[in-house]
Amino acid sequence: MTVDRTVKLTYVVTWREISDGLKIQMRHSPVGRWGYRAWWGLISFLGLVSAINLLARGVDAVGLGLWKFLLTLCLLLVAIRWLTALVLLAYARHLGEHRVTVDADGISSVSERHTNQTNWNFYGRGVEGRRVFVLLTPDIWGTGVLVLPKRGLADPRDSEQLRSLITKHLAVA
Repeated sequence: MTVDRTVKLTYVVTWREISDGLKIQMRHSPVGRWGYRAWWGLISFLGLVSAINLLARGVDAVGLGLWKFLLTLCLLLVAIRWLTALVLLAYARHLGEHRVTVDADGISSVSERHTNQTNWNFYGRGVEGRRVFVLLTPDIWGTGVLVLPKRGLADPRDSEQLRSLITKHLAVA
């Protein structure tokens, strides 16, 4: 059994880490999972309708404008997470370098323009990704998200300590 100790992270947020955090948020929040299924259901339905229309009437039956609209819609929906990550990156970069301390009491974050102390009971669960640890609030939207990049750890062994702190204090998804 590991003894609780303080884990410190120091990092400047990157677009990839925010994008990974948003992807994890969407996969592990109830509304995100519902939206993901609805999105793929809509794509499947449109694909089926288009295939039936093409088989029944031929290529000329569907106008080029409709195909452009559907392609634009699909690209826009895929890009929403990327655009959201860009907006959040601008905010995170405005805050500057983040110095985060995680211990038995909670998570303390200090940046050049902001200081925040959060208790463990604010978050409902933690999820580990390839590059990040993500803490999510227990609400149906999963709106409260904290992304902790693994590259911010001073020592690779701290990753195991951070994982054990998250597991001890939160449900792990």
